[in-house]
Amino acid sequence: MGTRLFAFTALGALVACTGYVGQQGYLAATDSFIAPIILSPDNDQVLASKLHASQLAVERARTATEIEAVEEALAAGQKAIERLKGLQRTPASSLAWTSAVSTRQFAASVRERKMLQDQHALLADMAEKQSRLVEDRQTNLEAGLISKTELTKELQTQNQLHLAMLENERTRLQTNLQVDHAMLTRQSISGEGPMMPEVMVREEQMVRIELEIMKLESEQRSKRHEKKLLSEKLATLDEVESQLKTRPIFRAAEKSMDVAFVPYTQSAGVTPGATVFECVWGAFHCKPVGEVSELVPGEVILPDPWGNQARGQYAVLDLTRRDAAKSKTLRIRANDSPSVPSRYEPGERVSAK
Repeated sequence: MGTRLFAFTALGALVACTGYVGQQGYLAATDSFIAPIILSPDNDQVLASKLHASQLAVERARTATEIEAVEEALAAGQKAIERLKGLQRTPASSLAWTSAVSTRQFAASVRERKMLQDQHALLADMAEKQSRLVEDRQTNLEAGLISKTELTKELQTQNQLHLAMLENERTRLQTNLQVDHAMLTRQSISGEGPMMPEVMVREEQMVRIELEIMKLESEQRSKRHEKKLLSEKLATLDEVESQLKTRPIFRAAEKSMDVAFVPYTQSAGVTPGATVFECVWGAFHCKPVGEVSELVPGEVILPDPWGNQARGQYAVLDLTRRDAAKSKTLRIRANDSPSVPSRYEPGERVSAK
């Protein structure tokens, strides 16, 4: 009887042991193994990340300053172009003014020349009559009919007429020069005659202004392209900074965090809210010690739970036992997996500080 009882007991123990081992083997095959990491502000990786973040901030500030400088250069260049275009219109309006003045001067000079011609004809007729009158007075003086004073008076009148004719001739020459100058000016402006010195100076100014405008517009295009590249660089820096701020290594610069490296080969079942287990030798007597708080996007390359370099991502852990983060390996079990307790063991969850 005692032998049978012992045999039944041994058989039951064997069955129970086999079932336990089978269950643990199944859970080990379905659980995800992770490598826990304690990130603190004085961690080397955290300090390196903080240094990298400060370098990004400096580079971003430098890029923003360069963009402002380029924008100021663009604004100054645009004002210079507008000013030069205004000057470019000035020679044309000045040329129109010169054309209008020369037209009026030509018309006035022609009228003055006509008046001088009429005056010259009148003076010539008067001089001829005065010459005959002087001859008559000379004859009368010789005949004793008039005094010498009367002859002298007529001679003086004759001399005044000669002087008036000389002045008329001089004025006519000046007027003819004015008419010729005005005519040449009109022909030069219309392109029918040789180019005036003033027109040549204006043409040279217009060429210089046009070349300067072309140079400034080329610089404007270069500055706009430079601004585009700097804006793209700034957007890239902002994107990198945004991604960096989501990394636990960056967030650990403010306070300690419990995280874990999850290889891609172990990522099945690692979701926010999944239960974290600590096991003896990584296989037996597994107890829940927290849950997955967040799965951080982005790839990292770190040693996996077995010491091999692997690709994966970070997971932020919310542990009820802080010392569990010192284990070499933790296991994560999805909430819909068997043997997951509905509630954690009694005890307040310890927040990372």
